[in-house]
Amino acid sequence: MASFISYSPEFTSLIGYKPKIKLLAAGPVSSPFAHEGGAFIPATNEIWFTANQLPIQNTNVSSVNLETNQIELLSIQPPILTPNGLNYFDDSVYICSQGNRTTSGAIYAVNPTTLVSRLVVNSWFGLRLNSPNDVTFSTKVGGRKYMWFTDPQVAYLQAFGSSPQLGSFVYRFDLTTSELQPVITDLIIPNGIAFDPSETTLYVSDTALNPNGHGTYIVYAYDLNKHGLPINRRVFSVSSTGIPDGIKVDKVGRVWTGEGDGINVRDHHGTLLGVILGRDLCQSGVISNFAIINSTVIILAQEKLWRLELSVSVL
Repeated sequence: MASFISYSPEFTSLIGYKPKIKLLAAGPVSSPFAHEGGAFIPATNEIWFTANQLPIQNTNVSSVNLETNQIELLSIQPPILTPNGLNYFDDSVYICSQGNRTTSGAIYAVNPTTLVSRLVVNSWFGLRLNSPNDVTFSTKVGGRKYMWFTDPQVAYLQAFGSSPQLGSFVYRFDLTTSELQPVITDLIIPNGIAFDPSETTLYVSDTALNPNGHGTYIVYAYDLNKHGLPINRRVFSVSSTGIPDGIKVDKVGRVWTGEGDGINVRDHHGTLLGVILGRDLCQSGVISNFAIINSTVIILAQEKLWRLELSVSVL
């Protein structure tokens, strides 16, 4: 079952009055297998996702087939160490690896049919990356193909990574020249990242926690200048419960974020339209990430995986 809170007719029309939701898999609460990622792979008609069972080191990347609902633990070679966010671009799946104390955090590209991985980037001028968290792409910025990713110091803060050599930055990587450039350097824990459909607005979440469990629960929006660099930072949204983790932007510019109470849907002005509540979907109620394709939402609910059918196509 699933519960919703609607604050607008727009959200109600998205969800419909009798939304269909199906439980695809469930496991023990102690071993969450569906935490991060959430990307559609056209070549295989699958959604890929990762376990990210921190602080346990793992290489668990899984897929769910959208035709059969079959779930498979993928045998990627070489394996991706502590995989986190991922995205699909130009026939490859790009996966963030958080590394460990001896292996640098990195981003790898995986062929979705052969499951062979290759290193894309793991350092900036010889200084090792921290623990890449999430990744997105642009093709309209300056007419170039760029990979953008967040690289917080999470591996170090959670005691499975080495001492940081770099700050918690957002990077832009030129897929043609392999130039890596820090483009946002003043966030505490940059996490989720996504563009709007026109690639003129970049959304990045900042998810720092203090010892009391409170902290920065903000999604920022940025414009891009003529050089394709983020400018004009402004608050787009503030989470009422938990951190804003995964971000997806649909075809009309609505921003979907995984938060402590579920999946929050806002219009491009930041107005909250409604929430797909997580309280009935997993024990914690926290939905860190999800995937959207057409009218299907694959909900990564920690120890459970759900498939929700919307009433209209959104992506």
